[in-house]
Amino acid sequence: MPVYAYECQKCGHAFEVEQGVNDPPKQRCPECRGKVNKVFSAVGVLFKGSGFYCTDSKKKSGGNGGGCGSCDSGSSCSIADSKK
Repeated sequence: MPVYAYECQKCGHAFEVEQGVNDPPKQRCPECRGKVNKVFSAVGVLFKGSGFYCTDSKKKSGGNGGGCGSCDSGSSCSIADSKK
């Protein structure tokens, strides 16, 4: 089950709740019964393994090994191949 973060508008109490995707969001703070807001945060995504394009991940510092300019290795790159 996903874990959702909430913060109370009244007292500032921050808490996390394990809820199903289809469960209704929490409305009240467990401490003071004030209204709460759902807290959203960035989620990191890292593509690993074969089957991804060289542009699926940000460019690493250092040489790009040829390719399309976004790749960090000179291995098969569909973008570099299409530029030929």
